[in-house]
Amino acid sequence: MNKNREKEIAQAVGLWLAEGDNKTKSEITITNNSSNLIIFFHSIITKIFNLKNLPRVYVYSSSKNEKPTLDISVAHKFYLDKRSKTPYFIYRIADVELVKKWHKMVETLKQSPKFYIYTLQGFFAGEGNVKFIPKSKTRILRISQGKPNIFLEEVLNYLDIFFKYSLEERSYLISRRYNLDKLLKIDIAILHKTKNKKFKRMMESYKQYHYPKKFLKKELYDSLLSPHTSLELAKKFNRSQSRITRILVLLKKERKVNNFRVGSKDYWIQQSKKIIISKRKREILDLLNSPKKTVEVASKLNVDWKTAHKRLNELKRLNLVKQTDNLWYESQNKKEVITF
Repeated sequence: MNKNREKEIAQAVGLWLAEGDNKTKSEITITNNSSNLIIFFHSIITKIFNLKNLPRVYVYSSSKNEKPTLDISVAHKFYLDKRSKTPYFIYRIADVELVKKWHKMVETLKQSPKFYIYTLQGFFAGEGNVKFIPKSKTRILRISQGKPNIFLEEVLNYLDIFFKYSLEERSYLISRRYNLDKLLKIDIAILHKTKNKKFKRMMESYKQYHYPKKFLKKELYDSLLSPHTSLELAKKFNRSQSRITRILVLLKKERKVNNFRVGSKDYWIQQSKKIIISKRKREILDLLNSPKKTVEVASKLNVDWKTAHKRLNELKRLNLVKQTDNLWYESQNKKEVITF
């Protein structure tokens, strides 16, 4: 089975888990007011199974004159539902053996985290909605569920999405931009054009990134597996350089990060077995493959004695060189030296 087919099946599974009647053992059923989602589900079912029994579509609308049909070759039956503001469809396949195969496929996918993104896309297409009120700056994604759903929570936790379940709204609520950005990145609403358009419009309404307490500090620390300047980090997190520097200094006081001066820039990195030096200091280290006096180093670098002595002392403070009897040696330092 190719990757695109697996992705579509996972999306269909998510849609069914959100919308469908997944308790019955005699039929596969989903309910939705989006004709595109019903057609999508039908296309997946017919691709993966040879259907012995043809599906049926039950159409419910508030008027006898309103009889929308789906662009698929299946029988349609029409019913009245005066409470319904918009027509909706119930798609049903009655086949006990088919249901067994479907349930087995669903359970396999539920145990495969690599499909969680696509399953969540299907889930949101079926039961998700966007609550966006610009004036009050309300920005929330909701996934309706009559009661807490263990599998849905497992998916959200795996994707590192913070959520809460509201008994009053009978829904999972997801807010805060750092959460919503993650969901935007994985195209959570891609299967539903209307929801997707509203979600993107909501995200475009943000003017500045508001991080929760201590979140920026953690993200900065995690970013410093490799060297960065405060300016680079300020651009990455859309914050002023002064604020970024304050947090970096705090992390340094906590002995979590180090900074190394290279030319006119400070490079920050997690406290580890790494030292950052300039290309000039690297030249000096390379010269000290055999012991040398300061005057010899100055001559090789074509600089005055005072400049060479200053650079050597800077390397000494980093424990990369040592001096004995007016001779400079390279130290046996176990730290990794990174050159900028």
